[in-house]
Amino acid sequence: MKKLVVRKLFVKKSFAKKAFVVAALLFAMLLVCSDAGYSAPKELKMNVTTSESSVWMVGAKEFKRLVEEKTEGRYKIAIFPNEQLSGGDLVKGVEMLFTSVTDVDIHSAINMTGFEPKLTVVTMPWLFPNGYQSVDEILFNGEGGNRIRELIENKGAHVIAFGENGFRQITNNVRPITGLEDMKQLKIRTPPITMYLDLFKLFGADPTVMSYSEVFTALQQGTIDGQENPLDTIRSAKIQEVQKYLSIWNYSYDPIALSVSKKVWASLSDEDKKIFDDAGKIAMKAQVDASRALDKEILDSFKSAMEVTEVLPEKIAEFQKAASPIYEKYKDTIGEDLFNAFGYTFK
Repeated sequence: MKKLVVRKLFVKKSFAKKAFVVAALLFAMLLVCSDAGYSAPKELKMNVTTSESSVWMVGAKEFKRLVEEKTEGRYKIAIFPNEQLSGGDLVKGVEMLFTSVTDVDIHSAINMTGFEPKLTVVTMPWLFPNGYQSVDEILFNGEGGNRIRELIENKGAHVIAFGENGFRQITNNVRPITGLEDMKQLKIRTPPITMYLDLFKLFGADPTVMSYSEVFTALQQGTIDGQENPLDTIRSAKIQEVQKYLSIWNYSYDPIALSVSKKVWASLSDEDKKIFDDAGKIAMKAQVDASRALDKEILDSFKSAMEVTEVLPEKIAEFQKAASPIYEKYKDTIGEDLFNAFGYTFK
């Protein structure tokens, strides 16, 4: 019995000694890491509206790469496409950015209008008379972009850079849209934005609000006749598979914003703020370039799937005349000074 007790004591002491050695080694490692200034990488969650195949992801992935590289791994960015962080709810996704639930975000300005109606200005019909040239001058390098940035930041986010969803085009299954008369009674799905509903009523169409996740099936079943979106959005949702006609009319422009929450921005050092800003500008410039190059490829591919019509300038003028009351209607909501920043003056 005494031998057994002695053996147990020996085992306990041996185990205790080993445990002490292991603990001492771990403690020493922690001290070394502490002395070296080591800390675990800070992970930031990025919410992106579109799918993994969308051209938006060019900007998201490049921003992630540059930030992680320039901060030497102190920051890690996890990208969540398809509004995963908001459960697919676009409105909730914007709210999560403005309330600092989401760290980094890419959303369309259209989806922010519910929180700031003045942002509607950038999507007004035929606001950019010379297409992308006007966009570059007014939005990316002009007063219009500065004003949009201020509006978004006043809601609770720091805008790093703007990107591009592009000009919105229209598809349908009834007839080619070559002019105003072809819009009559077409049931067209629009985003849940009052301006778009008002506009399509002026065109004589029957605008219908519907979640974009439901559009493919609704077109397939004939619940709606058509929809309007930028070319890459149409492609990524495979709308060309259930539509016969595509009309290029560049009626409304759709910018996107790469932002970080104010909580994240306030936590960054001045050095890191510069890293984030520089990375965002480079990333979104790459996204814009990719978007415009892809538009040409998509349009060529669509010509084998749908009948493509480029609406003639004189027919565009008819649409513009029909749309003119929309500017008067939103003059007070948006403000003449903001319209002026985008080069639009009231007569």
